[in-house]
Amino acid sequence: MKTINRKTQPLFKVALFWGAFWLVLFIFRALSVPFLKEWMSLLVASVIAGLSFILAALLVKKERKSLADIGLGWNAKSVAKFMIGTLCGMLVMAIMLFIILGFSAISIELAPAPDYWNAIGYSALVLFALAAMEEIAFRTYPLFRLSEVFGVRTAIYITSLFFALYHGLSPMNLLGPGVWGLFFAISAIAFKGIAVPLGLHFGLNWLQSFVGMKLQYASSIWSIAPGEDNGLLSTETLGLGLQLFLLVLGVVVIEIYLRKTSKTGQSSL
Repeated sequence: MKTINRKTQPLFKVALFWGAFWLVLFIFRALSVPFLKEWMSLLVASVIAGLSFILAALLVKKERKSLADIGLGWNAKSVAKFMIGTLCGMLVMAIMLFIILGFSAISIELAPAPDYWNAIGYSALVLFALAAMEEIAFRTYPLFRLSEVFGVRTAIYITSLFFALYHGLSPMNLLGPGVWGLFFAISAIAFKGIAVPLGLHFGLNWLQSFVGMKLQYASSIWSIAPGEDNGLLSTETLGLGLQLFLLVLGVVVIEIYLRKTSKTGQSSL
């Protein structure tokens, strides 16, 4: 009975946390404020990130734990970790773009009359807020609480699955956001906080925004232009191949980390 309670209680709290997150998200996304239209994404993400933080803090306080126990601790190295994560995210996305450009028919062109403030400044604000909202929702209380009960491996895959579902019910989200969720989660566990995954998440999205892949949030500096079908592979095939490669890489990284830490007794599988 104690074992059942030990597992069902955390599951209930994680379900409560996610239920509250999705409910607030649904309510705020349904709001329409015409004079704030251009700022709504930033405002909604910021408010929900703040509310999610408060809820996570209340849950850990009730459990007599600290924010650091769920990856929300802050120290002198947090900014440096975030910057490193951001650079890594931008580098990974740049490599992926160069591969697609080199082996497919698409090209990148300078956008007509780019609005640099919107494309660089505002995009940084809104994409940081969105990344913070999602990292708090999936890589703080749910990830660390589930890892305590079911082990790190199971917690990573559960939170990554729900992260994929959060982006939509399309099976392709499992190979998109779901795969990135593996990297965000293992980096949160390995670095004991969300500074690195937050930077990684932000860096990936920010560079995508520069080439017009986040136009729902901000304008771009460049745009992707389709060309004649004379590439070695189609863009879709290349994209799928890269995501499958990242999936395998993510699983391998997780297993290497778990085996390394299990030998030193630092984590539970």
